[in-house]
Amino acid sequence: MNFFYLRALYMNVYRILDMKRIFLTLLILVALMIDLSAQVAQNVNAVKFKELIAAGDAIVLDVRTPGEYSRGNISGSTLINIADQNFASKISMLQKDKTILVYCLTGSRSAVAANYMTRMGFKKIVNLQQGIMDWNRQGFPVVQSNQAVASASTSYTEQTFSKLLQANKLVLVDFHAVWCAPCKAMNPVIDKVSADFKGKAKVEKVDVENNKLITTAYQVQTVPGFVLFKEGKKVWSHTGIISYNDLAVVIRKYL
Repeated sequence: MNFFYLRALYMNVYRILDMKRIFLTLLILVALMIDLSAQVAQNVNAVKFKELIAAGDAIVLDVRTPGEYSRGNISGSTLINIADQNFASKISMLQKDKTILVYCLTGSRSAVAANYMTRMGFKKIVNLQQGIMDWNRQGFPVVQSNQAVASASTSYTEQTFSKLLQANKLVLVDFHAVWCAPCKAMNPVIDKVSADFKGKAKVEKVDVENNKLITTAYQVQTVPGFVLFKEGKKVWSHTGIISYNDLAVVIRKYL
């Protein structure tokens, strides 16, 4: 084996290795670009946090424990304890296209939650940097309440849910959760619909925690979620808050 042959072989091996290094470098650069372009949670103080709440159309998320929440929370907030083993599945039920304003006691747990949610694909996450302690220092109001941790709503099987649909010509199902503040905000609307359409349309509240099989079967991925059934068949659905007037128009359409 002569010198020139060895030299040519060496150069070929070198070029192959060099191309691999270039390829790996490109992969690393692409990964870095993706990471840099990823959505990053915004950190704000209590004054700005309050302004964002007042602007409306945002979900305020408290990630503390139920005990902490009951001793004082920001009015209208949704409680999903970050230590809850079902935290990920509950978070996934929130609307990803909404601004989520997240807080805890000092801002540490909420920062973890905010970073997780950005990776989950939520569009805009805002973290209260120093938590509700900063909120309290500013003298902003809190409310004391015992957050419900269990639902008293009916647990359905496929058979019993099918019977409900078959027994009523028109059924509006309100898929909700006890920890969901937008769901609670919809209660007066749902109560009015139930009263105004009594005898014409059945209104049924279904807790997603107690009815995971039904929730999955009808592809309800966000709370509140509404599904209208006519003669046992799904004819309409909606995600998020909806006005009484808009809901009434839909029901009248299918009467």
